[in-house]
Amino acid sequence: MIATQMAGESEMHRRLKEQTFLWAYERGYRCCAMEVRAPRSRFIVDLAGIRFDRMDKEPTVAVFECKQSREDLERNNRRQSELKASLKILQERRETLERLLAIHYPSLRTTDSLFPEWSTFDFSTIDHASYRRTVQKIGHIQRQLFDNTKFDEMGRYKLGNLHYLVTTPGLLSPGEAPLGWGLLEMDGTAAICQKLAPTRFSRVEMLEWLKRIAKAATRRSAKALLDQRSLGRSAAECQGSIKEADQRFSETCS
Repeated sequence: MIATQMAGESEMHRRLKEQTFLWAYERGYRCCAMEVRAPRSRFIVDLAGIRFDRMDKEPTVAVFECKQSREDLERNNRRQSELKASLKILQERRETLERLLAIHYPSLRTTDSLFPEWSTFDFSTIDHASYRRTVQKIGHIQRQLFDNTKFDEMGRYKLGNLHYLVTTPGLLSPGEAPLGWGLLEMDGTAAICQKLAPTRFSRVEMLEWLKRIAKAATRRSAKALLDQRSLGRSAAECQGSIKEADQRFSETCS
């Protein structure tokens, strides 16, 4: 990985992305890239990765969004304390229901983890009225608490098999994570630890993701190499070279 920093990006956000990249790579996501445009949407995700495993029925596509402050998430809302209390109760109810459903429907367990405590389940495949109502209420409160348009739409359209929110230490509690998203946190040593496992979604456009990850990785590498070679060239000239290469790539793929 050749590290480059996006224009206007903070040092902390860059570090979050880099540590998340390493966390994903160490867990088998051998095809990864930063700043990837998601299929069927206008969103650019901070990191996307694909894991190929002989034990899995299909490859796993994981998408990661990195946030360094609550200002990235919260709206100005006078009812935050009341809403957070209600959200905590609903999340506890959801966790209880999921534990019970996992016992009664063991077939919902996926094969994306070697450790049972980190296994993910696809609860969307069953029609359980109480669980569905609880999830709907959680989503309603989170939309009032957070500016979660991006999170909502990515979850609704199931852009990846797994969705992760990555934060700085203590930024969010697991109960505040967007519905269906896993929560990763960078600790004081810059290591990434998992606080909450995500819901797994099926039927993801893996080939489209593969193409977009390859394009994003190539673009990032090209930018870094051009930056190294640009001692006597202006930034505009270097950017023009990248855009020209992008255009050629698009014409080739179309």
